[in-house]
Amino acid sequence: MGAYVVIDPGHGGKDSGATGFGLNEKDVVLELSKKINDHFGKYQDVTVSLTRWDDRFIELNERADFANKRNCDLFISIHNNSASPSANGFESYIHPNASSSTVRYQDEIHKHIMQYLTQYQIHDRGKKQANFAVLRETSMPAILLENLFISNQRENELLRDSSFLDGLANAIVEGVASVFQLRKKPAMYRITVDGQAVYDTAYESKIVDAVLEAVRKHAQEIQLKKL
Repeated sequence: MGAYVVIDPGHGGKDSGATGFGLNEKDVVLELSKKINDHFGKYQDVTVSLTRWDDRFIELNERADFANKRNCDLFISIHNNSASPSANGFESYIHPNASSSTVRYQDEIHKHIMQYLTQYQIHDRGKKQANFAVLRETSMPAILLENLFISNQRENELLRDSSFLDGLANAIVEGVASVFQLRKKPAMYRITVDGQAVYDTAYESKIVDAVLEAVRKHAQEIQLKKL
């Protein structure tokens, strides 16, 4: 099916976004967005762009224009929440006038994210609607994700954890993959015979042929490593 997805790390530059316990939202969402991009690399027929790759300020209308000019299939804005120290959880937003496709996308992506966050006892604050500029001004399905509360000490600690963010990024990508029926790239394997790399392949028949050939030549050591 294929898809073109624009990931929008919120804030940046002079706009730190929410802050808590010395952590800036702009930094968290940029790291998370880069991890999302990395996880999309496991899939076929998907193109990904980020509205920013570094710590720079971008106006809200510029973020929407970025996606509109590329005629992408989905726009996802990445944020952290902030309120009182006791506020907690995850929530997603679409525009009140969103299309039925956008509603369906929100349902699927939200579900996959919560399947991951439930392992950490993160509260589901629900699927919501709001007249946010990046949701209003984009011409394609658009979703804004509020990934935990930076003002909550426990959730702040999770947002500092690179492995947690990596799992969250993977959950977001799995949700998008489900929406667009993306297929994973075949796993690549490296065949090494007596310390010499023979070749890299994803095909079982080539692996079998290489191993049989190595056995025929009385190889001392045959290694198969997943890349």
